[in-house]
Amino acid sequence: MTRRPAVASLLYSLLLAAMASGQIADRDGFAEAIEGSRLLEGTAAAGASYALPSLELAVAILLLASRAGPRALGRAGGALGLALAVFWSTLAAQAFVRGLAVGNCACFGVYLAQELRWWILLEDAYMLALAWYAAANAGLSLPRPRLARSARQVLHS
Repeated sequence: MTRRPAVASLLYSLLLAAMASGQIADRDGFAEAIEGSRLLEGTAAAGASYALPSLELAVAILLLASRAGPRALGRAGGALGLALAVFWSTLAAQAFVRGLAVGNCACFGVYLAQELRWWILLEDAYMLALAWYAAANAGLSLPRPRLARSARQVLHS
């Protein structure tokens, strides 16, 4: 019997698949959005417009299959998922720190475009936390914070 993927893996996989879909739908627009951060430009941005959605889809599949397939594939998906979250967070943080006027954070390509503001950094922090939990659930040896009281304890007190 195969077990279902953990909630964090499922949510992160869905997020990555949605991001990749928007990026693939308009690759040229996605490359332009990436260039807005001034970290990758020209050929590097064009290459990233192919590499990022491909990697996002691969990670989504690996995380979803992490409970059914070989553990090494799950761990690879977890590690690559963390790397993606770090990449997106770095892209936004460096542009924010430099004070760049970025009209589109590029996460979903040209769709659901958001100007780079402080709350984008909060969204990236959430994405990092989700990637961390998904990677831990996929088999990477990562510490997970434990709540002082479980939900059951709260409900029965």
